[in-house]
Amino acid sequence: MSVFNRHIVNCPPFGKLKYGSAHWLGEVELDAFEGMYRVIVRAKRDGPTDAQIAAMTRLLSDVTTIKTLASKAMVNVFEDCELLPSDFGSDVYHIWQYLSPCEIEVSDENYCGGGDNRINIMIIFESPQHLDFFPAIVTIDGYFEECVSGT
Repeated sequence: MSVFNRHIVNCPPFGKLKYGSAHWLGEVELDAFEGMYRVIVRAKRDGPTDAQIAAMTRLLSDVTTIKTLASKAMVNVFEDCELLPSDFGSDVYHIWQYLSPCEIEVSDENYCGGGDNRINIMIIFESPQHLDFFPAIVTIDGYFEECVSGT
């Protein structure tokens, strides 16, 4: 398909998506993180699967809880990478002031392996202070799993 004739769908909860090559691109707002994120959905031309839609719906419905659960884990990522600012203080929730929205990547059902069809969704951030640091929140089926230092 020509880049000038790409397939476009409106697919809640993702909104308007444009088909690329084995992926769909769009934008999603996460209110708890105060920003718009580019979203990449790993799916075939027929669009996101029911499992991907369910996982993203779950994530969006509980993004405030995910942020709360991820706060201490994200501080640990900064500490492990020796990037925690010296003036950080003790409130783990302040870690988000050191990060900016980057993108959300939604896996297909094969990502986790084992044939269990779980969906990995990563909320990826940029660090204005460390341009090569892209920490992420990992969710499985829309539930918080862990934070990682990069993708």
